[in-house]
Amino acid sequence: MISGNLEYLMSSLPYLSFQDTEEARSMVHSILKKYADSSKGEKDTVAILDEEAQKFLNPKDYYLFQQIGLDTIHSENFRTHRNKVLAKFSTYMHYLKKGVQQLRILRKNSGEASIPKKPPLPLEPGTPLEEETQLIKWQWDKLEELSLGHYSDFGALAIYKLKLLLLERWWSFDQEQGFAIFLNATKMTPHGR
Repeated sequence: MISGNLEYLMSSLPYLSFQDTEEARSMVHSILKKYADSSKGEKDTVAILDEEAQKFLNPKDYYLFQQIGLDTIHSENFRTHRNKVLAKFSTYMHYLKKGVQQLRILRKNSGEASIPKKPPLPLEPGTPLEEETQLIKWQWDKLEELSLGHYSDFGALAIYKLKLLLLERWWSFDQEQGFAIFLNATKMTPHGR
């Protein structure tokens, strides 16, 4: 693959920063929507990025690029992949998921007040929304660390997609809707279960 093609793509994509402002959302969405073929209907920003990347990637790399997602990145096939950026972030995500799992078990078994001095993750206690935002920020920071030296290669494009996925996840949070789901999930049945 000619790196100049990816250099063109990377330089034409909107700048992503860890901000949850209307201005940041609008800029990212409006620039990416300009790439979309309006005759094919509304598409989300990640689908637009996937379509645009297809123009610059060989079929094998494009297939891999399409597989990148927040729900799959921790899987073994990414942790053992030859692409070091994907492998390192995947390993980090696997570690993070295991830490969250251990923290939830500790909280469930012993209550939040009696978590050991050294919990599996240094997560600041807060609302579920605040804690989820902390986890997203850690993932963002790891991607920032991994981006050093990657400006217009496949690793840079993968990092960009993961950052976009993180932002879209963060931007989708609705405090009122989340609280309603929480209340519904914690309702007691008539028999106390």
